[in-house]
Amino acid sequence: MKRPKFQSLDLVRVRTPDKTEKLGANPPGTLIMGKTATVEIAGLISGAASTDGDSMTPAYYIRIDNHPPILIDERWLEPV
Repeated sequence: MKRPKFQSLDLVRVRTPDKTEKLGANPPGTLIMGKTATVEIAGLISGAASTDGDSMTPAYYIRIDNHPPILIDERWLEPV
């Protein structure tokens, strides 16, 4: 089972995809791409099963400015 890369209170940046990248099923909103956030909660959520049969994937609730917490997939975050 994969472990979360980031922990609570870590500073992260919401990644901005390049023009050729496919965004997938649930990309973050364009208004938060490129913004710095604080991880509030790190954990695992049930997602699509991978090739090794594991269906748990890291996800985070992040806080940007005064917005409510945002649930986001780990692949959209990068360290600051």
